[in-house]
Amino acid sequence: MSTSELWARVATIGELAQKWPGLGRTALMKLSYFLQAVKGVPLGYDFTLYAYGPYDPQVLEDLDYARVLGVVDVKLDTYANGYGYRIRAAGGAQKAKEKASDFVSRHQSALDWVISEFMGHRAADLELLSTIVYTDREAQRAREPLSLKELARRVSEVKPHFSREQIEAEAMSLRRKGLLRAAP
Repeated sequence: MSTSELWARVATIGELAQKWPGLGRTALMKLSYFLQAVKGVPLGYDFTLYAYGPYDPQVLEDLDYARVLGVVDVKLDTYANGYGYRIRAAGGAQKAKEKASDFVSRHQSALDWVISEFMGHRAADLELLSTIVYTDREAQRAREPLSLKELARRVSEVKPHFSREQIEAEAMSLRRKGLLRAAP
């Protein structure tokens, strides 16, 4: 990976952290996936399907790098039933944006879109939505058309803690927004 590609990723993380109050690691992962898979932002990640949806460990490595560079602060919050990470933009966010200014300006509308489209969704919602899109994109790559019912069945196999009705409803919403390809 080139230095400019790394700065593009770090600047993207800084932008997301600046615009999404309370950004967590799961949300960062899913927003990065949506930027790349839906909007075609060339982040260079290689997402695979994991327990919580599309995942590439490189996103977390880039987050660590952004933290070391002072682009973001990452805090561990503990709760009665677990813990979570809170990512906030830090003083170096503007420097990262300047270092990757061409990339950020070229993809600003995609960054704005991902924030406006998914702001307010919980990590579990993003997990489901990104898994639906991932499953849809895999079927598209295989040139395999899917009905919403078949898409919901496949997602349900991976995400049995979501009901088929909930999966179908979310898939229908994604389809109405034009975000599905194999299940148009």
